[in-house]
Amino acid sequence: MNRKEFTKTVLFRDIFSEALFALSFDTLGLIAGFIASLIASYVVKMSWVLILYPPLLTVRGNISGVFSGRLTTALHLGLIKPRIRKNTDYFYNLRATVLSMSFINALTVGFLSYSVSFFFGSSSDISLLIFIMIALLSMMIPTCISIFFLAPLIAFSSYKKGTDPDVIVYPIMSTLNDIIVSATYVLIVIMLIFFRKIFTVLSYVLCLFFTLLFVHSLKYRTSEDFRKTFLESMPTVIILAVISNFAGGVLSKLKYQIERFPHILVIYPCLIDSVGDEGSIIASTITTKLSLGDIEPSFREVSRHESRTYILGTFSAGFIVFGVFAIIGSLTYAFSLIEVLRSIFMVILTNAFLMIPLTLISFGLALVTFKRGLNPDNFTIPIIASLSDFLTTITLFLIVNVIMGL
Repeated sequence: MNRKEFTKTVLFRDIFSEALFALSFDTLGLIAGFIASLIASYVVKMSWVLILYPPLLTVRGNISGVFSGRLTTALHLGLIKPRIRKNTDYFYNLRATVLSMSFINALTVGFLSYSVSFFFGSSSDISLLIFIMIALLSMMIPTCISIFFLAPLIAFSSYKKGTDPDVIVYPIMSTLNDIIVSATYVLIVIMLIFFRKIFTVLSYVLCLFFTLLFVHSLKYRTSEDFRKTFLESMPTVIILAVISNFAGGVLSKLKYQIERFPHILVIYPCLIDSVGDEGSIIASTITTKLSLGDIEPSFREVSRHESRTYILGTFSAGFIVFGVFAIIGSLTYAFSLIEVLRSIFMVILTNAFLMIPLTLISFGLALVTFKRGLNPDNFTIPIIASLSDFLTTITLFLIVNVIMGL
């Protein structure tokens, strides 16, 4: 083996091992899926439960992507210090921006989900106000936990230990967010069904608290960093919220299959997480290299051996993780070999269909936004997360209904 081949091998091994470590956290999404499956028996009579679930995961993931992407890039550029307390103004502006975006998008998701529930013929006996309250609580509770504690802790720890936070932070945070969002959402739905008075009182109190927190975060609105991140990210996130709501509508069309095979819902968060994380790892890496000047803003870079190695290393790790969570997820409800093999086939085929288009989208978005003078961290991960969630849901629907005939 010559020196050049040895360098490629070492690079592939490093990327593969880091991506495998990061993507392995997606298997924890089975916890989110299992939590969501606890209300699977209600999805036929209350299909709005399925309509609201994907946009909550997607939009929360989009905003987490903005925060993670800006956080990790700023660490590399020295704009943020690797400490939670007594940090830079850039860090506090970023946190306030993300909090404001989460609040506004929660209101948007609540309204859109209410509209989509009728568009897809899903009758509902709950009001628009209840939809908005559920969305607000399900998004703001995870947001506060994420931006005040989890994301900075993971980013700063990985940076101090010499691990690339671009590879680590978003995949880990996307999974942890899914678990927290799912647990919060299921708890709220159960309270709504069985403890309506407790739900009403708690909702009003918490919604008032989050409204005051949102107003407080607006004191940073005069900052250039706040305005730039907010104005660049918000239109994109809101547009993608519309797309994710239709993904919820498509998922609601699987309500009978989910009632019969609850492990589909167990696997679902892992599936959308892993597909999105593969693209996000590529996009986040390209974003950082563009910012540091390591690569030229040209699509020709995708054909370079280093870029190809990043892509192959990431997706090779992804296929292993896909197989693992398909086996574990199917065994939560299905105990036959046929069901296990069917689940493996379902997720591997979904990933295979989406691998090439997602790679091109990830690489292309980073380049286009960078060339236009926009911050790629505000666009690439949110768009990739939404498109991957939407395309994954559509692909899953087609595989389950057309290919597998469930």
